[in-house]
This record gives sequence, C-alpha cells and structure tokens, in this order.
Amino acid sequence: MISRRALVSALEDRRVTDWTVIERDQELATVTDTRRRTDDRTRWVVIVHQDVPRGRGSARLEIGALDGNARDLVDQAQALALSTVGPPWRSTLPAAPAKVDIADPALTKAALDETAAQLLAALPHPADSTVSGEIELMRERVTVQTRQGLRTGWTATQVRASALVAVSASSLELVREARRVTDLDLAQAIPLAAVDLALLGTAAAPKPGSCSLLLRSDALLHGGGLGVWSVFATHATAELERQGLVRYRLGAPVVTGADQIDEPLTVTSDGALDFATRSSPLGDDGDAVRRFPLVERGVAAGLGMSMREASRRRTEPNGGVRNLVVAPGTWTEVIPPGRSLDVRRLRSLSIDPYTGDASLEIALAIDRDGGGERAITGGIVRIDLVAALARARRSATPLRRGAYLGPSSILIEDAEVLV
Repeated sequence: MISRRALVSALEDRRVTDWTVIERDQELATVTDTRRRTDDRTRWVVIVHQDVPRGRGSARLEIGALDGNARDLVDQAQALALSTVGPPWRSTLPAAPAKVDIADPALTKAALDETAAQLLAALPHPADSTVSGEIELMRERVTVQTRQGLRTGWTATQVRASALVAVSASSLELVREARRVTDLDLAQAIPLAAVDLALLGTAAAPKPGSCSLLLRSDALLHGGGLGVWSVFATHATAELERQGLVRYRLGAPVVTGADQIDEPLTVTSDGALDFATRSSPLGDDGDAVRRFPLVERGVAAGLGMSMREASRRRTEPNGGVRNLVVAPGTWTEVIPPGRSLDVRRLRSLSIDPYTGDASLEIALAIDRDGGGERAITGGIVRIDLVAALARARRSATPLRRGAYLGPSSILIEDAEVLV
C-alpha cells in the first residue's frame, strides 16, 4: 500500500526538483430511496516539477491508495514532467495557508449514513408531484507536504444532494452542493421546481423580438457552478490574459463605459470564504489561497495566478479564481415597462471562453408585454455576456449557493429573443 512516507522517500531518491504530495483520507456515505452505501478511501495527488537545462516540466498525478507502488508512480510522474518541458521558472517560497472553515460542525463526528438518511427522509414532497432523491456526504482529512518544508492539514466536509421532481409528464433534476447541510436549501428549491413544472405544462412557444431579460437564481447559476458569472473566472485566468486570448486587460474597463455607469460592477475571488464549495487553505498546486479582486467598479483589477504564472510575472500566487463574490445592487426587482422575459430556468448555457459571447436557451420564462403575461418555453438569447453583466442591474437580495455569493437576480435591459 502506498504511504506518504514512501512517496516522499521516492521523490527525494529520484532527485525531483520540486514536489507536493496531497493525501486525502475520505469517509463517504450515499443514500437513495432504495440503497445505502458507505466507503472509506484514500486519494493522493502528486505534483512534480523537474528542471533540465532547457527549462522546467511539470506533471500532476491523481491516484488511489492501492495503485502500484510509490517508486513506479514517481518515475511515471517524472517522465510525464520531462515530456512537457517549457520555459524555466522557479517555485515560490511557501506562504501561510488561508484561514478558512470548510467543515460542517454537524458532520465532523456524525454517522454519515444515518445523517444522509435523515436528510433524504426530510425532502419535501409537494402535492401532485413525485420526488426521488440521493444524498451524498463526505468527510475528509487533507494532509499536504512539500519539498520546501511546508506541512499542514485540515478537515473538510462536502454535501451533495440531487432530487428528481416530476409533475405530470414533465420532470426536473435539482442538484445542490455545499459544505454544510444547512446550505442545501432544498426545502424551498423542490416546491419551486414543482410550481415551475406545472407552469411548463401550459407554456407556449416564444415570439421573437426585443425585451428586457430578468435572470432569476436558477437561470443565473445554471449548470450548478458559477453560471453566467463564470465568464469572469475564465477571463481572469493569468495564462489566457498573458497570451492575449481574452478581452480582459488589467487596468482597463471590462467593456467600454463599464466604469461610468451608476452602479459599476465589482467581482472578487474569495477562496477563503467560510463554507463555500471552492474554499481551501491551499490551491491545487499547494500554493496559498488568497482573496483578490477580479473587477473593481467596472475595471479589470486582478488575475488568478498559478505558481508558474506568478513566477513569470514576479509576483505571488493566489490559488487561482475560486468562489466569486459579486457586489449587490439596489434594484428592487420591479418589472420594467414594455416587454420583459422573466427567465426561471435555462435549458442550456454556452459561453465562448475567449470572446464572452453567450447563447442562453430558455427552458421556462414568463413573457410580460402590455400588462398580460404567459409562460413560454424555447427560444434563444444571444448576448455579449461580459457587456451584459457589466451593465446589468443587480438585485439587493443576496444569494449564497455553492461557490457564489451575490445578487439573487439581475436585469439586462437590452436583449433579443430568437426562435
């Protein structure tokens, strides 16, 4: 069986230039309506950097506790690193890990399978609907050791819940991930899904034309991650910015006039946000996680720095872009006059990672025009997402979900729906 001591010994014997070993001892429980499963496992991440006269190569291996032996794995990682040799760079000195709480006190000593069963039994079952679910709980102890002398560890918890809600012939799957049980919010999400499914049964096809676009929380965060806000996470990647592949330029407005509007946009990456799903004391390469701005009052202000990119720029790594904190606005969610689409859910969201152009396919929306309203399904909205979000009106109501903390809805005042 592989041990951390054996891996460290093999890395030293092979004279690897720099390395990081991450050990994850995990306890898991999965409960559905028909089965219950528990598991204990150990997962390893081995990161190696090998210097040769022509530069430095890097490799990352993720392995299970019984995969081969330590020396063979180190030889494999070293060979992979040598196959990716690029320009030379130096590892930064270790910095203090971020101070962040990522373990739910209610799960640190609980029997995970019993807790998961209780959560499953507590799922709401609205009238005229059927609900089936799955609860996954994980508790892990993470230990990190680096060649430069850093040794640290922490405890983390993860909660994942999925629920399939069906009304008549329509169904909708909800997925929520959180660090704490109290952050799942399924008690409200499932009844709302049942209401939306009932509306879907009466929905008509949309009419093309101009409109204001309201994105509610499930549309705003479509896909279970950062949703539409992920465009800023991509654009603020230091490697892409250095290569000129994205429009994001430090010190410049993210779009013309973004710094001149009444409520300019501010977006922050906060990997030290307590109990957020992308929070961690250390980043994926063993670098310290830090809080830093991406956009300040409409101006590009910061980049997610890996260890390699930080070395090239002679600055400090920050763990990369992680949780996003978006400053709220003052919009009170009043529906504007004229035609508006109040989008409850999207069927798909496609974002070009370089240009920020996006295509939003509507699953369910309320079309309001001239005092009347009707449910619609279908239709596509194509927009410059960077410009739209920079100029959007943001609600004052906060929403915390997964890796996101920010307004629960936004209003984009100039959009067009296509059919």
